[in-house]
Amino acid sequence: MNRLPLSRVSRAVLVAALSLLVIPACSDDADDRTFASPNPDTGEGPGTPDSGTPDSGTPDSGTPDAVTRYPVEFSCTDAQRTTVSFNPGQEQALQNAVNDLAPCTTIQLGAGTFHFDNAVTIRQDGITIAGAGRGAQGEGTGGTASTVLDFSNAASNTNGLDVIGKLFTVRDLALWNAKKDALRVENSANVFIQRIRTEWAQENNENNGKYGIYPVKSRYVLIEDSEAYNAADAGIYVGQTRYTIVRRNIAKKNVAGIEIENTKFAYVEGNTAIDNTTGLVVFDLPGNPIKGTDILITKNIITGNNRPNFASVTASSSTVSQVPAGTGTFILASRRVEFVGNTWGDNNTVDIAVLSGFAIEPNPILWAAGFYNFASADVYVHGNTFTGGSGTSVDNGTPDPARRPLGALVTGVYAYGKAAHGVDRVEHVLWDGIDPAPRNEAVPNGVRLCFVNNTVPSTTKASIVDLDLQAVTAKLMSAEPDVAGAWAETRRYDQGAAPFNCTGFSPGLALP
Repeated sequence: MNRLPLSRVSRAVLVAALSLLVIPACSDDADDRTFASPNPDTGEGPGTPDSGTPDSGTPDSGTPDAVTRYPVEFSCTDAQRTTVSFNPGQEQALQNAVNDLAPCTTIQLGAGTFHFDNAVTIRQDGITIAGAGRGAQGEGTGGTASTVLDFSNAASNTNGLDVIGKLFTVRDLALWNAKKDALRVENSANVFIQRIRTEWAQENNENNGKYGIYPVKSRYVLIEDSEAYNAADAGIYVGQTRYTIVRRNIAKKNVAGIEIENTKFAYVEGNTAIDNTTGLVVFDLPGNPIKGTDILITKNIITGNNRPNFASVTASSSTVSQVPAGTGTFILASRRVEFVGNTWGDNNTVDIAVLSGFAIEPNPILWAAGFYNFASADVYVHGNTFTGGSGTSVDNGTPDPARRPLGALVTGVYAYGKAAHGVDRVEHVLWDGIDPAPRNEAVPNGVRLCFVNNTVPSTTKASIVDLDLQAVTAKLMSAEPDVAGAWAETRRYDQGAAPFNCTGFSPGLALP
């Protein structure tokens, strides 16, 4: 069967399918792997806040300081260090200073609120920007122990902090109401983002900036103990990057809470993603030369992500704007992704969705830049906790066939399933079945999707659904849409049942 992208399911077809739903009534494993950031100057021991060296070690979690070390592409060890200090009211002096920074300079910002009419642009190596504290959610004004950089009156289409450089550190401040991205770090290495907050004042506003924390096309990135709120695309994003650690952060009220895109070697630990449209996403997009791989998702809380999707269809990533509200996690065109020790629950659409890149772009030639990275494979879900309450109201019960076709399709199919077969919720893991299917294939479960040793509610009837998106779409796109036939193409599996009872992949993940 020809591969059919979901975007080709017409609004008319989905509306017709939904109209057919009126039918007659019927009589774990624990994971102890730990990782820490290195001291980029010496490679030994923790840094100190006053030295301009990024903090290292994780005193709250007990993670050792030197479990892993990043290569150092720039060092301030033998350089002259300089500290310049600014307080609110000295914004112009600060802007003048950043235009003429020497390497290895620390910019110390006092407590209070800094008002900017343009981006703060860094184009130098060895720069540290340190404030007095990030403050609390909702605080657009700095206090005696917090520093807020307010971009409410900045020029349109400008970022907040805009950085290109090696050995860059930002810590202990908030970025408020940036016009575009709050913190954009591009083509950089040895990046340390610690204890910052990015936020927009208004909730659910498609005109908010797209990204809160946004390192892209970079290497050796650490994002820790930070917060992101109200981004119109992703609160915390790592894209087209090699080696990243994202840990102990909070992402709330964004379209996507945490996003790992076209990235190699990511360790995502101990984060909280609650009250987003989708809590955590891992995907590759076509046309990008970096083929994402080796992603460990561990000890995260991904619950209650039911915020309506407020992404702008024209301004945001088309992929994110199509995500149904209530999606805990989705992965697309991803490989070698391991989930262990996480908690999912109360995500109205589904806890985890596993999709092929062909679901959004069926032309393999357009995936050539990433070595034809359209397939999802090697997805290992084990030792997690599913608390229940998920899958009961796809897209919050308000499907939109034009903007979020997957949600509309799943709504239609499961409404029929509930009425005709008593299946009252989407299973914990939804697989689109596009990449090598576990049935009618020479190798069963060629995608190597494993779901074992997880804690699920006692009421769980099945844990995995193979939606068989191609076959379901064909039934719904026929001249006379066949919802019953579409339902018949789906398959459900208990935890521990073949072919999804595999145990991981080999070799093991290569992580930061």
